[in-house]
Amino acid sequence: MPPMPLLLNALFLLGVSGAWAWYHIAPPAPPIRYHFAAATTVSGYHFKNEPLSEQAARTLATTNLFNGTFYGPKGERVTAFIGEWSAENSQEMSVVSHTPDICWVGAGWMPVANEHPSQVEFDFGPNRIPFEVRTFRPPGPGQRELTVWCTLVNGQLYGELSRFVPPSAKEDNAMLRRDFTARRLGAAHFVNALRSRTAGSGDKQFVRFSAPLAGDWRPILQNLQTFARQWLTLKEGKEQVER
Repeated sequence: MPPMPLLLNALFLLGVSGAWAWYHIAPPAPPIRYHFAAATTVSGYHFKNEPLSEQAARTLATTNLFNGTFYGPKGERVTAFIGEWSAENSQEMSVVSHTPDICWVGAGWMPVANEHPSQVEFDFGPNRIPFEVRTFRPPGPGQRELTVWCTLVNGQLYGELSRFVPPSAKEDNAMLRRDFTARRLGAAHFVNALRSRTAGSGDKQFVRFSAPLAGDWRPILQNLQTFARQWLTLKEGKEQVER
């Protein structure tokens, strides 16, 4: 029987090499690679660019950002954000750690229950792209936001149905709610990465936009869908996916 230190080292090396092989050896090659391009001009809206704070910029670890607000003629507002990470700097924004909207949630925004679906599909030409849907409550006074987002990892849609699910009513302590959301978010990302065999070393894109929620959520979600078609252009190709 080999000495215990040798056995432990062998098990460690086996685990590390097995994890690396799972992500990098003969991964399933997706046939289509997606990417969103955003416009600063949307018919009927006036766009105002809003630079991020130094702390938020450090957390996001990329200069490839789109952040601002679109104002409509009747006082309507859509807040929009896109963050991109290349394969070279995507390690700072690992699939299983921080995500671009962590700054928003870290500032005190909390997910709250609502009757709308947790996911909807938006049409971009012949493609139907799923977007996550949540209602967030701001810290202190202020209107709730109906928020939709989509994440692409290596040009592929990254499902996040378990992300920012409102905690149960029993979890009435704010700190417990934040801890609960963070644990579920990390676990969901880890399981999703294992299932899809998506390594955290490829390029990433995160798209989020939201509108104030007052009254019925249905027309607001419909307006966001119409806005998305004007603001975003979905590009697709069959380039080699980076791993």
